[in-house]
Amino acid sequence: MRQRLFILMLLLLVACGGDEVVEVAETAVSIPTDPTEIPAEPASPAPSQWQFTAPGGGGAFSTVGAGPSGIIIAASDLSGAYRSLDRGQSWDVLGAADGLTITHVGGLGFDPQNPDVILLASDGGIFRSADGGATVAQVLDTGYVTDIQLSASDPQIGYAGFHAEWNSSDGQVWRTGDNGRSWNRISRDLPDGLRILKLIVHPQNSDIVYLISGEGRFADGPPLAFRSMDGGISWSPLGADLGSVMDVALDRALPQIVYLTTYEPSPDAVGALWRSRDGGDSWEKVANRTGVIWPGTASGTLRLIETRFQLTWDDRNGVWETSDGGQNWTQVSQRYDWDAGWTQGFWAYEPSFNGVVRTLGEDLSDPGSLFWATGQSVFGSFDNGRSFQNLFTDAVQPGGWRSRGLDNVVLGELAKSATDGTLYAGFYDLGCWRSPDDGASWFNCNLPEYTGAWEGNGGNTLAIATDPTVPGQVWLSQAQEIEGAHTLLFSADGGQSWTEANAGLPGTVLAGLSVDAASAENGRTLFITAGGDVYTSHNHGENWALALACGGCRVTAVSPHDSSVVFAAGEAGVWRSTAGGAVGSWQEVGLPQMRGSTGEAFWDRYWAGVTAVLPHPQDPNQILVTVFGENGGLYRSDDGGERWELLLADRFMRDTAVHPQNPQFILATSASAIYSGGYEPDSSGVWLSEDGGRNWVRVNEGLDWPFANQIFFDPANPGRVWLNAPGVGVGWRNFASAVTE
Repeated sequence: MRQRLFILMLLLLVACGGDEVVEVAETAVSIPTDPTEIPAEPASPAPSQWQFTAPGGGGAFSTVGAGPSGIIIAASDLSGAYRSLDRGQSWDVLGAADGLTITHVGGLGFDPQNPDVILLASDGGIFRSADGGATVAQVLDTGYVTDIQLSASDPQIGYAGFHAEWNSSDGQVWRTGDNGRSWNRISRDLPDGLRILKLIVHPQNSDIVYLISGEGRFADGPPLAFRSMDGGISWSPLGADLGSVMDVALDRALPQIVYLTTYEPSPDAVGALWRSRDGGDSWEKVANRTGVIWPGTASGTLRLIETRFQLTWDDRNGVWETSDGGQNWTQVSQRYDWDAGWTQGFWAYEPSFNGVVRTLGEDLSDPGSLFWATGQSVFGSFDNGRSFQNLFTDAVQPGGWRSRGLDNVVLGELAKSATDGTLYAGFYDLGCWRSPDDGASWFNCNLPEYTGAWEGNGGNTLAIATDPTVPGQVWLSQAQEIEGAHTLLFSADGGQSWTEANAGLPGTVLAGLSVDAASAENGRTLFITAGGDVYTSHNHGENWALALACGGCRVTAVSPHDSSVVFAAGEAGVWRSTAGGAVGSWQEVGLPQMRGSTGEAFWDRYWAGVTAVLPHPQDPNQILVTVFGENGGLYRSDDGGERWELLLADRFMRDTAVHPQNPQFILATSASAIYSGGYEPDSSGVWLSEDGGRNWVRVNEGLDWPFANQIFFDPANPGRVWLNAPGVGVGWRNFASAVTE
């Protein structure tokens, strides 16, 4: 997982499957999880496709840049890559549906002459696009690649920073001679222990290459620079006596002039800017100033941006520019004036987790434009650094925000009020957000006092439940860190204000919140899991008591037909109480294979167990259960949990939903990972059955990754389905065939 001062997060996602029909026998059978074994039929029950909404931003974004036609590519650690064809006004996802089968992209490469050629550096090699990013194909299937540079003088030649593993410091340089179609190791004498962060190719001589090693996201190398004069074969130190290297850049007009910045270990120390007039053979100190280097078009014009200290109170903030080679400097913009979108966090403009020099990406179509990637957002300047603007969200009304399609988010929970229609989304890192208009706008509902260092500009929310009959009543959890202490809160006014509803709950992870719809409206009975145990409240959450020392329960559910029947489940299997959850009334009713692993966080890809329990909305005896793991799939019991049959085998099963009026219409979701991990070919996205579970078809139209978690029917419009889709946000889709006359 990634960490900043207080944030956790990592890679994820999966890929898209086609419309494939699976026929299932009425008795328990095992459905093949290899898509090649599933017979395909030209069925398409829903002409619409999935659409998505979110506040915008998420994280983390590894780096960002633009090619010679202005196409912007943002690399992410969860959703592969994002592409903008309109200078950041809107974005689409490059995922498995487009040929990208690795979810973690850490570097980019562009052909300086051909805008159709785009290269993606991933934790599984290199992908190449020949159509401007519409599709990609894998051209190197090994290694963690951090950066790619094609030569401006001969784009057939290019270089890549290669590492054997995602967390190894064994940097090598690989070379292509055919415009990125094939790659081979070229470096011979680089020292051991390097983590290559950046490559620079001389614009007039493709044999001259520079590289920077330093502190990356998953591994570190010494802060050094090297130069090759023979096409990457042999290397020599660059500025070895100057200090810890931050960045290297070439003068655009006179590329024999090389600039190098150094930094000091102490955050209060300034560092220095150095210049070489002979390609790096000799050096002179230019200024006691440092940062990432952004060369201007005229010789001697350059800008420094100290990405580590973009704080309004720090004198190093903003963009500093010189037009005389570093003798005189002007602060041409300040952090205080930069647009940060919805976040008010002082950390909004932070360095990339992948390394300080990975933060800023140049625009090959416009040397006066620059892009900025952070752990949560992407920004851009289109006026030589005089201003920066956010490229991920739009203010659509006072306090209300809507994503431009650049999200890279993970939801912990999604809920919709059956009475007032408010949509509540709980995110990892982004925390609590609410939408009163079906996702057209989103309002921040994080509280500074419960989100710690986020200061209300994010947080972690994994549990949400709305009142089934009283408008405006909602319960949700908030925390600073995922694995820290979570606090349950209650709102009676649709999230405008909150009070604690936490007494008796331990300070741990809260999940699986459910409401007994038959309980008193002024004193609801609630169930929740805290640290894997089940707790209950009979007074709206004012007080809680332990109901079941489960040790591995993560979800709860109350029967809508008989509130004395309560379920809890997780890696400990499926448990049932027929006495309203009373202590001592619980018994395990699930199959042994429904049990899963212990010791792993339930959001981790290596966890296994029950992910959802759904009492059937019409049949009081029927229970549906989804299981994630080697014995995973959708199970059904027709006698309250005494006997079970397997409806659909899928080792990545996450959730299920039954149409409230049409019991033949069933949806199920599949995702190989939620919070961390990557694409697996047999992750299936969204499954649909229109005959009660006998036949199944994938309905992934609009999903660039077949990655689907929580799913439910809109309580006021049962023809619409809501989806928790990690990576891309809150999804919705209309299913006309779900509506019965």
